[in-house]
Amino acid sequence: MKKFIAMIALLAGSTAFAHTADTSWEVLENDPTIKLAAPTVFMGHAVDYTFVCVDGANLRTKKPVAQYDVITIGKNQRKEIYKGSKYLSTPINYSRTSWECDWSVNGKHRTCKDKVISGTYPLTVNVKVYRQLSTKNDYSKYLFTKQLNVPNCQ
Repeated sequence: MKKFIAMIALLAGSTAFAHTADTSWEVLENDPTIKLAAPTVFMGHAVDYTFVCVDGANLRTKKPVAQYDVITIGKNQRKEIYKGSKYLSTPINYSRTSWECDWSVNGKHRTCKDKVISGTYPLTVNVKVYRQLSTKNDYSKYLFTKQLNVPNCQ
């Protein structure tokens, strides 16, 4: 009987914390059992869309990001030195130059040229929401997909 009551309490408790696509971003981001799988923006490295805002014609991080230099000590030891924090940003409409190389048919000759890559970061993206079921094996269950509109920076 005690096991039956405990199981009923467990089921009632699990439905009390059920989230839906109508749940606010603030609630989802503050729930430690929720994992958000959002697309990323490139700002020197990948930055999750949930951590960016619109600043004029740019996307930038909502908070400053710690900056580090890596130095080598001796032969194999490396150490990170804190340099400070700064906001990262990138243009919403971007254009960059990439180096593209092709090998000839016989594989002995390589031809390289600059290639301009242009695009626009979307201001609305779809984010997959998961419930973390176990931290030991990073097991999670897909709940729903929610649309994120990138907010203006404050």
